[in-house]
Amino acid sequence: MKNPKKSKACLVAAAVSATLLAALPVAARAGEDVRVLLEILLEKGIITQEEFDKKLKKVAEQQEIKEFNQAQDIRKATQAVEQRADAERKFKTDIYGQVSAGWYEASHMTSANRSASGMSDQPKGNNRVGLKVSRVLDDDVTAMITLESNFSARTGDVGRDSGAYGQSNNSAPGVSFLDREANFRWISKTYGTVIVGRGPTLQNDLNGAFDSRQNWNFGGLKPVARYAGFHSASGVNRADRLFRYISPAFAGFTLDAGMSFGGVPGNDEAGNNFYLGGRYKNGNFEAGYNHAEVKLGSAGVTSQATVNNRVDFFAAKYTMDKLTINAGYVMTRNPSSATGGTFDTTRAGGKVDADTWFTGAVYRFTPALSWNVGYYEVRDKTASTPTNKNGLTMLATGLTWSPYKEWDFFVDYATASRNPGATGAFTLYDKWAPDTGTACTSTAGNLGCSDSQYGQAGVSVGAQYKF
Repeated sequence: MKNPKKSKACLVAAAVSATLLAALPVAARAGEDVRVLLEILLEKGIITQEEFDKKLKKVAEQQEIKEFNQAQDIRKATQAVEQRADAERKFKTDIYGQVSAGWYEASHMTSANRSASGMSDQPKGNNRVGLKVSRVLDDDVTAMITLESNFSARTGDVGRDSGAYGQSNNSAPGVSFLDREANFRWISKTYGTVIVGRGPTLQNDLNGAFDSRQNWNFGGLKPVARYAGFHSASGVNRADRLFRYISPAFAGFTLDAGMSFGGVPGNDEAGNNFYLGGRYKNGNFEAGYNHAEVKLGSAGVTSQATVNNRVDFFAAKYTMDKLTINAGYVMTRNPSSATGGTFDTTRAGGKVDADTWFTGAVYRFTPALSWNVGYYEVRDKTASTPTNKNGLTMLATGLTWSPYKEWDFFVDYATASRNPGATGAFTLYDKWAPDTGTACTSTAGNLGCSDSQYGQAGVSVGAQYKF
């Protein structure tokens, strides 16, 4: 007769073993604990050795599958993280710009109001804010989009003329918000750089690189260049519909060529501009040259059919320890005019026959403190009477303190001398407008904003921050 207690114990053991065996396929309970339980069941005689071997093998296989799947999940997650990191490394977004402001006082700034003083807007360099988005396509090639606009620190207006007059008038047809740059760049260390869209030309780069003053707007090369015709906001130093190529450096030389396409209905050639030049650098010596054939618009005409502003720009500089000296010569010609063009009587506008000489030096007392001086002379080559009627000379000097790489504090003095009877409009501060809110006219009761035909002298104090 069977022992009831033993039978009951066997039934309980069988039930436990059945539960355990049913749970064995679950991978979460596989492992050493399951092996121990199977060994107990085998020892008690509840399962056979064959069943023990089969179940243990099955558990091991399921555990391997689980570990494999877990490893796969970890690998996929790691790959996703690495792909995101790689994408972030390939894409780069930069918000950048600069702002300068200060105080100025100058004599004979306009024909209507000969002296002026007040808050200066961008007295050192053009205020700007921009966005660059670049992507590394491979080890050699990077693609980049650049969007950049001018802005006024006095009024907050943005776009064309905002810094000059404190208002942008962006509602007017043809007035640009992204007045400085809106272009695409393909950059290759092996094959060079291609720029497509609105952007700077080589002339813009050379004007800044070889001016000892390094003060773009007050008593520097830009005011003289605008007067003599080798600087203009549209067509000479910057251009719309521009295709520009900059080669890699070969033995220190870099080729730079560009074409700005105009085009009007019925005449695809009207307004096309051409630029060709380059730069050379060897140790402490650097030189640059640019030739430009430009068809600048005029009142009522947006695309000239013939070249009315030709530029040949030569410049060089040499650095000796703390001292850098520079010199340059520029010829501007107006081939479309039998009289060699005329100087604008209300604003510095170029499109004339003129020869310009400039020279200067920079001395660095310390890495943070430097002194600069520049001398500029424009000789009027138009058929004017008397000869050189609209010639001028300008001498400018200044101190710059840069306690941080982002900050410049400066004080500048400039004086410009005109010949008697000069009718060409010039201003040593390019460009300014009074803080009055009145219209820029020369009618009675208003200050007027016409540039001056008189000799001028002025001082500028301010700061510039780059970010």
